[in-house]
Amino acid sequence: MRADLTALSDAGELSAPINQYPLRWSSFYDDTSVQHQNNVDQRPINGARYQMLNTARSHVRYQGQAAKFNRAPIAFDAYWANDPSTSLDYGDTPRHEWSVGAAYQYMSNRFAFKVANQYRRDANGDDEYTWQGTYLALNDGRWLFTLGQIERWWGQGWQHNLIWGNQSEPAPSASLSYLGDDNLLLGYWSFETVYQLPEKTGYDTHWAARLMSQPFRLFQHGVTYQKWQNPNGLYQTSEQWAWDAKLALPASDFPLTHALYTELATDYKGKELAATVFGWSGQTEIRQQSIRLVLEQQTTHHGFESSLAYTPAIDQSLSSDQLGGNSTTYGLNESRSIAVYAQLSNDHKIKLMTAEHEQGAHSWRNIEASYRLPIATAMLTLGASQTDDGAPDVADSNVRVWLNYQMRF
Repeated sequence: MRADLTALSDAGELSAPINQYPLRWSSFYDDTSVQHQNNVDQRPINGARYQMLNTARSHVRYQGQAAKFNRAPIAFDAYWANDPSTSLDYGDTPRHEWSVGAAYQYMSNRFAFKVANQYRRDANGDDEYTWQGTYLALNDGRWLFTLGQIERWWGQGWQHNLIWGNQSEPAPSASLSYLGDDNLLLGYWSFETVYQLPEKTGYDTHWAARLMSQPFRLFQHGVTYQKWQNPNGLYQTSEQWAWDAKLALPASDFPLTHALYTELATDYKGKELAATVFGWSGQTEIRQQSIRLVLEQQTTHHGFESSLAYTPAIDQSLSSDQLGGNSTTYGLNESRSIAVYAQLSNDHKIKLMTAEHEQGAHSWRNIEASYRLPIATAMLTLGASQTDDGAPDVADSNVRVWLNYQMRF
């Protein structure tokens, strides 16, 4: 979904920004209709490029129709790995040793809810029963109130995130968002504020606010402010400002959409630039197979704290243990990654990724691959990764294999 939405956004077909997840359907769904496309684009379109965008549009419309008509609202998931994951990137790669879960979700015009539960073993070897993914959302026109435990990803990165990225263990939170109309200065804009109660991170409260804007169709950006508090005083009260942006690049009539993007984040005193992510991402189509390539680099700047042990960046290390909070790649000194995502016409999906990281005195490489395919009305994902022995807390070469079985009915 994100790859196809990004392709349509880079082609200038979406009015609103898509630089945070989860997204509200109403912010982009109407822009994916064929009638809307015919109204906004009257110029002749190259056949191969039109076919590529039509494939992306069809993928999004299919998922939208499934949500609109509440198709397959019951879910069953089973997952196993020989070792918990320590990586953090955008996607649905499971993080735990094993897990069995079920869920039911429903959507209407005014409200939506999902009840999900899992029994699993986390990276610490503890067996636990959780309600991850459960939420209640109430809608009143442009306003939306949400309560639950929802995974979030704020910003433009795929393998890196300086703002907000939590997976496998989102904390209990409440959020309020508003969709703005077209504005002469901001273009289409939206605003969201979130208050959550992190678990096992040393912080008792975490508050974040974000303003997103797309002044014109080929440029979008977002401004985020976050604050963490710990009344007990063990961890310092911290705050952070961040800015992310995406600029779509011209591709003429080639079957390609691509863009440059960046994320800039301050230190946890909110005063100096601490880390930057730069990236390029492009999508094309080869014989009706959608291919996306992502290149990213994260850099640390002056003003970065010498010790992150008592700041929210501690969540960067906690992310490998699937603990609550805001888990990002902020704690890395330097990092580079290359990733390829392929969506095949038979609904098979392939991910290939390699990354080089530096953190303190450690430097290591991570290689990951996964293959997703439909089997007997269910979806099966096979994955494997290898981490060099230079990684923190890894004594020898670490090879990880995992299997995920997902059924919807």
